[in-house]
Amino acid sequence: MASRDYFKGKRVAVIGLGPHGEMVEDVKYLIKAGAWVSIYDLKSEARLKNHLVFLRSVGLANYVCGSIPPEDLLDMDIIVLSHEYPRDSSFLKGVYAQNAERREKDGDDTVSEKEQTVAQAEERRGAVITVEYPETLFFKLAPPVTLVGVMGTCGKSTVISILTPLLQRVCETYVTQGLFTVDAESADGVIAHLKKIKSGDIVVMRIVDDMLPELYAMRISPHVAIFTTTPTLRGSLRSPFDVLAYQTYNNFIIASDEVIDATRSAASQARAKMLRTKGALVPDDWGFEGRGTHDRLNAALALQAARLFKVDDDMARHVLTDWKALKGRLELVKKIKGVEFFNDTMSMTPDSTLAGITALSQGRNIILIFGGVDGGYEYRMLYSLLPRYVHTVVNIPGSGTLRQRVLLQGIEGVGVRSVPSIDEAVRTAFECAQKGDRVLFSPGFDAGGVEGSRIERGERFVRAVRGL
Repeated sequence: MASRDYFKGKRVAVIGLGPHGEMVEDVKYLIKAGAWVSIYDLKSEARLKNHLVFLRSVGLANYVCGSIPPEDLLDMDIIVLSHEYPRDSSFLKGVYAQNAERREKDGDDTVSEKEQTVAQAEERRGAVITVEYPETLFFKLAPPVTLVGVMGTCGKSTVISILTPLLQRVCETYVTQGLFTVDAESADGVIAHLKKIKSGDIVVMRIVDDMLPELYAMRISPHVAIFTTTPTLRGSLRSPFDVLAYQTYNNFIIASDEVIDATRSAASQARAKMLRTKGALVPDDWGFEGRGTHDRLNAALALQAARLFKVDDDMARHVLTDWKALKGRLELVKKIKGVEFFNDTMSMTPDSTLAGITALSQGRNIILIFGGVDGGYEYRMLYSLLPRYVHTVVNIPGSGTLRQRVLLQGIEGVGVRSVPSIDEAVRTAFECAQKGDRVLFSPGFDAGGVEGSRIERGERFVRAVRGL
């Protein structure tokens, strides 16, 4: 069944458009496929106005802003969750209860499925409301593809930004094979790729930690698994490497020595071929001299993966030499009176903050602006290493900052200041800085509250620096 046929006539509830409307393209695709789409988002209508005006122009059936009425969801066929909303959200309790009742009723039915018509069987299966994320829905409907999964607590977007142009060169040579980059944080959507994807294509997917249990439940493992770091354990998984359980001997794992060794200690042993990477895999004259170990290690991961697809080194050198670092990732904003300000707003884990600190530190010359919304990560290792690189931490508000307050105050040899906003954090950091210092905005937590998203908080930081 074509994906468009699957959605035709279905009642679909999309929960959340994403911090920057990342789900808009997916909603548009669902509408064009003939689905009756309703949007529910806890953000205000004013904040979503531009997206809603566009979607109404292409046929959006209904939208509700500021609340998610649970009773509305009981009449749906499919519920699609953006990453802002977990499966255990309170508004889904009624859906799960109704599904349980319907399954129990179907189990008591004396008519076997063999005795039903196809239409009756479809009707019975459709009685249960399916709850999906864009990625799970994508895999349920996509044809067989080669999946390159990029995982870890930091560096995923950087690896993809290097790997994608390398694989594009391959697909330009073999015109019958397409390449798709699937990222829930991209404006291109996830489900929307179904309109063009075909059997045998390559899919490069950014797989966040919360999606690992989802893929495991679907018995899906990447054919090429790239690990930037060891992922954080989520859900009911015994190990973050359980996502490798369904690899075969013809599949690959690409990672550093540390991560490869960690996979070997996991309960279920991986069957795929393991390829170890080091920064030295990327020659100095390929444009990475002086970039820092973090970018170079990510480039090595991308290069190792590209070689599996027969990308030669001449082609790789051309691509890597032209590569530019992504915005909001160790981005130099301005130098003021000998003090450099760096925007690393996309940092939302302790590993990503540590990577930024080690990449920029020249002795203890870092002033770290830190804090945000609690994501459930462990920060003790980061705190133990801060005194090597950082002389002052400026905390910005957030549930994560509040939870870590006692541990932060207990770091010996590091001054800790707390401020009410990013603007005040920039001013405070500048007051604490001396010539040669570097102010690094690497929050280590997700965004929320006033900032709304990682991009918005980065823009606020940049404006504050330029206003000094």
